This record gives sequence, C-alpha cells and structure tokens, in this order.
Amino acid sequence: MADDPQPPRPSDPPRGTLSGAPPPPPRADSTRAAPSKNTVTPNLPREPVRALTDSLTTGILLKHGRAPLRFQAQAAESYFVTVQTDRGERTLWSRGLERALVESRTQPQLGDAVGIRENGVDPVTFITRERNSAGQVMVEKRLDTPRGHWLVEKREFFDERAVAAQVLRDPRISRREAVRNHPELEGAYWALDSAAKTADLRISNPTSRERFVSLMREALAHAAERGAPLPAPRSSNRTEKQARGGRIEGEAEPTR
Repeated sequence: MADDPQPPRPSDPPRGTLSGAPPPPPRADSTRAAPSKNTVTPNLPREPVRALTDSLTTGILLKHGRAPLRFQAQAAESYFVTVQTDRGERTLWSRGLERALVESRTQPQLGDAVGIRENGVDPVTFITRERNSAGQVMVEKRLDTPRGHWLVEKREFFDERAVAAQVLRDPRISRREAVRNHPELEGAYWALDSAAKTADLRISNPTSRERFVSLMREALAHAAERGAPLPAPRSSNRTEKQARGGRIEGEAEPTR
C-alpha cells in the first residue's frame, strides 16, 4: 500500500511562489463588493451641450414653459419650446430659451411662425477707429457680439436678415442702395470702411489687403445672418452723444 501523503511542513514555500518570497498582494479590486443586481442608478438627462455649428429650426410655436428636463420628474428644471415643423412636432430644451423669448425683438406669440436659432460659433469682435487728417486715431470703438446661445424670433425676422446678409456679401451692390433697402446694415458698412482704411495703412501687399477686407465682410454678413447685433452707425452715435453733452469716446478730457 502506498504511503499516505504528508502535509507540507511550515518551512515549505507556498505553491507558485519562490522560496523566501512573500505571497503576492491581493488585487486592488479583490475586496470591492460586487454590485447588487437590485441597485438602480437613475440615468437623468442633462442639458444639451453647445452646438459646434449654427442651426435654425422653423415652425409654428405651439407651447413653451418651465418643466423638468425631458419631462422626467426627478430631472432638474429646464425650459422647453415646442414647434410644429414640416416633419412633425419638435421640442427643444435649454434654460437659455426662456431668456431668448423674454429678450426677443419680435416677441412671438403662440400660433406664430417662428425661427429658433442655436448659435454655436464664438462671437465676433468689431473694432472701428476714427482718424484725423494726420492719420492719428481719435476714436476707437470695440463691439463684441453677445454669446447668446439661443435666438427666438418670428420667421420674417430671419428671412429679412438672410436677405440683408446676401446683400452685404455682394461687393457689386452699392452702399447707398444696400442701406436704403436694409437700414440695419448702415453700421456694418461703417465697420467695413474702417477695416479698409486700416488695411491701407498697415498692409502693404494688395492681395493681403483684399483678403483682410473680404474676411471682415464675411464676418459682418454672418453676424447679420445669425441675428447678432451689428455695429451702430458711427455718425448717429457721435451726434447722439454730442446732443447729450457727453464726451466722444477717444477724445481727450477738456482742460481746465
């Protein structure tokens, strides 16, 4: 009969280890409790992230108001706007929609044809300068278009802005004709003139000058198309400040 196997002696190393080496440490997740199958983690919706490109949704305004996001009871409060589009009802969600409706220039009502623009691009900064006969800068004005994420207006507002943008993009259309048909473009043409003067003074290469002015023209046209505020007419601003007895920006303080 074969001898019974002897139990390992205390001095014998454990199987799978080198003699004298300590046993391997336990894995970091070996003590983590296994998730319970009965545990339910709520998957609540989140506010939509800022779009990378502009988008315009058009339709009939059906309803709007505050509500839990996606109408889920446990979600954070948000704001919704529902419109009837050509492809059916569509509901947009964002807290910024409430402010867009309050600040809307056309104040659309239920039943109106509206456009809802989601602005995804960064704002454009316009800098205009007034120079004297010696070429010295007398007045410098800076206008930053707002970072409003949403714009809610009646449909005709966007139609008119789209036509105005196309007019501004076409250098063959005279400034007088463009402003006569689209008075809101007057300040944009002032900014374009300022860009052309700056290019003449600072850019020696004719091709680069032309490209600089073209980029400014496109930036202004895109701002008009998005519904962003355009530069105010330079002459009207100056006249208004002078009428109020105010100092024109960039002018020196009067000496005493």
